[in-house]
Amino acid sequence: MAQFAGLLPKLDPYARSFNAERVVRVSMPRRTLPADGRTTGLSVLVLHKDRPDLLKRLWAGFDKLRELCERSGIEIELLLGDTGSSNSETLALLDTPPKGVEITRGMRYQFSRCNNDLFEHARYSTVLFMNNDVFIDECPEGVIEAFQQFSNDTNVGAVGIVLLFEDGTVQHAGVELLRSPELFAVPYHPGAKQTPAHALGDSFTSTAVTGAFLMTSSDLYARSGGFDERYEAECQDIDYCLRLRRVGFEIRTLSVGPIFHVENGTREPGEEDWIDRALFIRRWSSFAECL
Repeated sequence: MAQFAGLLPKLDPYARSFNAERVVRVSMPRRTLPADGRTTGLSVLVLHKDRPDLLKRLWAGFDKLRELCERSGIEIELLLGDTGSSNSETLALLDTPPKGVEITRGMRYQFSRCNNDLFEHARYSTVLFMNNDVFIDECPEGVIEAFQQFSNDTNVGAVGIVLLFEDGTVQHAGVELLRSPELFAVPYHPGAKQTPAHALGDSFTSTAVTGAFLMTSSDLYARSGGFDERYEAECQDIDYCLRLRRVGFEIRTLSVGPIFHVENGTREPGEEDWIDRALFIRRWSSFAECL
């Protein structure tokens, strides 16, 4: 990491951290998660805080998705973790959730830990981690298509989808790793803010997919220890995908229709966590050389 720190000080793995924090991050054991007892179906996990506009669209999208799943014979649930909402309109919406929604209140936001906590309550064999600013209301059938394609291919460890900004340009079409000497192994989104290059129905291999829409096997997720809680804010989704790739599973990105992602809907732009990125590079740069 010394060469990265010299070129980009933010990539110094110990920048802005104290010795005690370093010890915790390095020595924290991987989470033990329950792996048994789940029936066939889809558990959707979402974290949320305030933003009633996003919550309304999430409720509307899940209502449509649940109705489609019922007609297709797919069991589904939505587990929502509220991380401290105080907005009165949001609280009213949380008091009247759609059918099939279970809410956990009082969570303190940390992406990995909160999703791992929610996962312990998931009932179904496939789990979808999804951001609250991903809008499925205009194309709920895309979620079902992703579920069916994932369920039919045991070689695939995780799938994501092409996500669009609301202007129709690409927000996410898989994740790849930079190859330049200065930023080797730093994750990036190829084709971001460009016209989509993939036709509807396309499926392609990616190095990783974003946690804004990441579908995986509950069994794989549990046996791998879930999202690594040493990452405070970033890279846990890419780290998870690379752990699957390292043991031989494929990561796929599907183009299933217009599903939009606002991006940073509940996170301030510019809140990059360079300590997380440094941890990721330190852990995965050697593996990235083999990809």
